[in-house]
Amino acid sequence: MAQHAYDLSMYEQKAPAVVALKENKKAKRAQTRQGRIQSAVNAVVTGVAILSLLVVFLLMINSGVRMTQINNEINAIDEQLSILQSENVRLKGEIAAIASPESVEAFAQANGMSKVESHQVRYFSVDDTDSAEIPANANDNFLVSLWEAVAGIFE
Repeated sequence: MAQHAYDLSMYEQKAPAVVALKENKKAKRAQTRQGRIQSAVNAVVTGVAILSLLVVFLLMINSGVRMTQINNEINAIDEQLSILQSENVRLKGEIAAIASPESVEAFAQANGMSKVESHQVRYFSVDDTDSAEIPANANDNFLVSLWEAVAGIFE
């Protein structure tokens, strides 16, 4: 029998050969230009971000100052309200003291007034019938009644 030898080295993976290429000047210039544009864009974005943070920080400080001012105004108004409420209580007490029955009676006696006596009271009666009188010329209109009133003055 014949033995056949197979060359299996043909099927093995070979390392790719590194070949030095010529430097492409256009590609290098384009890459350099793109790197410059990218660095400029990065600088602008960084500047905008820093400026935004600065604006936010300043707005936070401003709002804190405004809140402090509003709180001070609220405290001043609350203090004024408590003063006015205590003044209201004091004035109500004075009114109650002045309008008490004892002080009213003392004032009346000091000014020569006296209580009502029975001979000073007069009674009168009112008719309980419900009726209404309609004047004779109630059906006349306003201009006619006005003319009659004016004519009545000159008669």
